[in-house]
Amino acid sequence: MARSTVHHDFIDSKDFPIASSTLNISELPLGGIVRLQGRSSDSGFNAGVAAGLGVTLPPPESLSRRDEAVLAWAGPNEYLWFCDLSAEDKFVSSLTCALAGVFANVTLVSDSRIGFLVTGSEARSFLSKGCSLDMHAAAFGVGHVVTTRFAGLPAMLLSRRENEFVIYFDIGHAQYVLKWIEDAAEEFLHAAP
Repeated sequence: MARSTVHHDFIDSKDFPIASSTLNISELPLGGIVRLQGRSSDSGFNAGVAAGLGVTLPPPESLSRRDEAVLAWAGPNEYLWFCDLSAEDKFVSSLTCALAGVFANVTLVSDSRIGFLVTGSEARSFLSKGCSLDMHAAAFGVGHVVTTRFAGLPAMLLSRRENEFVIYFDIGHAQYVLKWIEDAAEEFLHAAP
């Protein structure tokens, strides 16, 4: 079983995960996260990523998919590869070999992030409480990703499917984020059906 960062010292198990008819929020199990840094304009970097991961670099604020794994744009010349925890070493090795001789950096950062899955018909409304992004589906559609501030903290927000989002934070902010989520979700738990 994958490690969980959410601990009973942080939040009572009766309060998290959050589950209602319109909003569900849970911690993602620990997964593999590999940071890739290199010039997106460098054909060698592009070719190495394609060879190492089997996907092309996504355009800004977008995702590239391979089965259940995702390559997310994290900023100019930086990407995060989200994969199954059991496959992270394989991908680090594959990328390191494919990018040999290319001006690039491959770093395993799995233990540095905590992710939360936010789903349901009120997911966009909930997320709007934490950031200033336009969360309307036309502005932040499926496959969109941004680095932003959420609940006052640096975060990465991904739209994986319709009404399904993942938000990642630095692991050191886990307790604060859980308390913020608990408070911000309150109105969605007691709303009239």
